Amino acid sequence: MENVDLIYAKDHLEELITRAARGEDVRIADPKLGTVKLTPVVDRHDAARRSPRKPGILKGVIPPPPDGFFDPMTEEELKDWYGDDA
Repeated sequence: MENVDLIYAKDHLEELITRAARGEDVRIADPKLGTVKLTPVVDRHDAARRSPRKPGILKGVIPPPPDGFFDPMTEEELKDWYGDDA
């Protein structure tokens, strides 16, 4: 872990971000503001770019929908869904 002061961080921000993205623990300290830690943010879009999708990976894990699942709703179901005014 390395603590750097705010002035250094302003001048070397790109380097510090690169180091944090590689997994290093980088902290920026300022006497008035305190200390903050740079950490990489991984969202689902980043994860999707890193690992290719594998079609059929959930086959047999998720059961098929029950019979009639995709059939149109009956009048009674529509009334329950939208209310009696539909």
